Amino acid sequence: MLANHWKEPVVIRDGRMQISLATPEQAINWLAHERDQNSGKWRKAWQTCRAVHEGKLPPEEARSAVLLVAQSTH
Repeated sequence: MLANHWKEPVVIRDGRMQISLATPEQAINWLAHERDQNSGKWRKAWQTCRAVHEGKLPPEEARSAVLLVAQSTH
């Protein structure tokens, strides 16, 4: 599996916890545990992370989608 590192990680702060996601693969794991998996933002982030993993999109596109989910949920 190739790791497609982002230039800058997505940092999610939830109360006392902080999560740092540096790759679309890490984001897929985080997304799999998010509560609201029915939102359009979540689906877009999931699809773009999968597309990066499959080599169809550049990593930064997935970062933008994941950032939207992180901002709307935390």
